[in-house]
Amino acid sequence: MANDNIQPWIGLVTKNIREENGCVVVNGICLTRFINGKGALDTKQVRIDVASQKNAARISFGRRFGLPGPKGSRINTYRLEIDLKEAREWDIQNKLLVIYKDQYEGFIAYDVRDRRTGQNKNGPLFIHDGVTSYLRQNKYNRVFLVVRDTNRYDYPAEQERLERAKEKAKDLRDKDIILMYEKNCCRYEESASVLYEKLIDMGYDNVFYIVDTSIPAVQDLPEKYKKNLIEKDSDKHLEYFFACNKFVSTETIDHSLQLRIANKSAQDKINGEGLMYVFLQHGVMYMVSLNSELRVGFKQKTGYKLHKTVVSSEAEAKHFIDLAGMDRDDLYITGLAKFDKCWRNEGADKIIIMPTWRRWETNQAKKDVESTGYFKMIETMYNAVPEDKRDKVVILPHPLMVERFRDEEGGLGGSITIADSYDRVLRDCGLLITDYSSIAYDAFYRGANVVFYWKDKDECMEHYGEGTFLMLNEDNVFGEVCMNGGEITKAVETLYMKPQRDQDVERYGKIVEFHDGRNSERIIELLKRDGVIV
Repeated sequence: MANDNIQPWIGLVTKNIREENGCVVVNGICLTRFINGKGALDTKQVRIDVASQKNAARISFGRRFGLPGPKGSRINTYRLEIDLKEAREWDIQNKLLVIYKDQYEGFIAYDVRDRRTGQNKNGPLFIHDGVTSYLRQNKYNRVFLVVRDTNRYDYPAEQERLERAKEKAKDLRDKDIILMYEKNCCRYEESASVLYEKLIDMGYDNVFYIVDTSIPAVQDLPEKYKKNLIEKDSDKHLEYFFACNKFVSTETIDHSLQLRIANKSAQDKINGEGLMYVFLQHGVMYMVSLNSELRVGFKQKTGYKLHKTVVSSEAEAKHFIDLAGMDRDDLYITGLAKFDKCWRNEGADKIIIMPTWRRWETNQAKKDVESTGYFKMIETMYNAVPEDKRDKVVILPHPLMVERFRDEEGGLGGSITIADSYDRVLRDCGLLITDYSSIAYDAFYRGANVVFYWKDKDECMEHYGEGTFLMLNEDNVFGEVCMNGGEITKAVETLYMKPQRDQDVERYGKIVEFHDGRNSERIIELLKRDGVIV
C-alpha cells in the first residue's frame, strides 16, 4: 500500500471505552492530520482495517474536516466500534490501520499526550467464553486490539494480587534474585533448565526457577534441584517477579509472569529500566528474519541495563547484528545450553512432523482447527509419508498451538500426540518433517535428517510483516526442500534411516558451530564477566 507521500493520523485526546451490544465502543475527542503532508483530512475518505480484515472497525466523526487545532491538526469528535464476535476470527494482536482514499495507510495514536512513546496502557478487559479482548497501547503509541485466550490475571481479584505482590516485593529489594524459566513457566527441558542445574551444582543459591511443579519433568528431579523451584502463579512467584532485576531465560521477560498480560504494573516491570536480561534462546533463531514485525520481542532492548543474547555461530551473530540492532558485544557466541544434553536413542526410527505455529491462525484454530492452513499443511505432510512407514509417524503440534489440538489427539492414523516433553520425543527421531521450525536444528544436532516443506513459505512471510524473509535458502539449507506432497514422499524415501549427507553436515556446521558439550560452561563464564552472577 502506498504511503510515501500521505500518511493519515488520528490521535486520541479523550476516550471512553465500553462494551455495547457485543461491540467495543470508543468515543471522545481526537486530532486528525497528515504526518507527511499538509491539509485537512477528509473523514469521509477514512476506513479502519486490521491486517486480516478490511473495514474491521466502524468509525464516524462529528465533522467532515474538523475544526482548526494545534500544529496543523484538526479537532474532531469520533466514535469507533468493533464487533467482538467478528474479532474472534482475527489475529491475537491487531494494529488498527487508518486507510485514506483506499490507498494511503496510517495509524491511530492511543494518547496524543504520549507523543511517539507508549506507556503500557490498556483499556478495560471484555471477557466472553474464554476469550479476552481489549485495546492497548504499544511502545510506539499505536492502538492495538488484543483478542486472546483469557488468563487468570484478567480477573479483578488476580489484578489485586499483582498489586499486593508489587508492594511486598519492596521487602526483597536487597536480595540478589536471578529468575529462570521457559515457555509460559510451564516447561523444564530447554536451555534454562540445563543452565539452572549447572548453576545449582556450582553452589549458586540465589538462582530460582519458576515452573508448574506438577509436570513429570519436575516430579522426576533430584531433590537438590527442587529446593530453588518457585511454583508458577504462587504469591512467591509474583513477589519475586516484581523484586527481580536479573532474568535468564529461553523466552522474553513476558513469559516470566504471563504472556500478553494486561496489567500496567506488570508491563512497567517488563519494560522497565535497570533490568539485566540474558536470552538463552529456545531454539536456533537463524530462521525467520529478525526484521519481522512479529519478532520485535527478540530485538535489542535499549532501556535495559544489560541485554545479552546467546547465539550458535558467527552466522547467527550476523543475523542479530544486521536485523535486530545488536552489536557484537551484545551476543554470547557460545552455542545453546540445551545442546549439552541433546542426544538420540540408538535405533531411533520415528518420523516426526512438527511445523512452527501461525499466530495469525491461533484464534481461527480455537473455533475449528481443521479449517486452518496449519492443520491442512500437517495433513499434506502426513499423507505424503509412504503408507508402509506411517506407523512410524508422530505428529507434534507446536507448543503454542497444542491446546487447539486437544480434541484431535490420536487423529491422522493415531499420530497426533500431545507430548509432555518434546525433548523425549526427539530422542527417537529418525526423520523430521517441518516447514521452518527451529526444531529442525535440534533434530539435526541429534543425528536425524530433515525434510522442509516450503509451499506456503512466501505467504507466511507476508504475515510476519513486510520485508520478512527466511534465513535458510537453497544454498544453506541442511535437508531436502519440498514444494508438494510428491516431493515430500521422494525425500522421505531418500533420507529415512540414512546417514546425514556430507553437504548437509557442512551447511549445518556453519550455523551451529559448537558440538563439544561445553556450551553451558561458556555461557556461565560470560555471565560472571558481565556481573549477572557473582
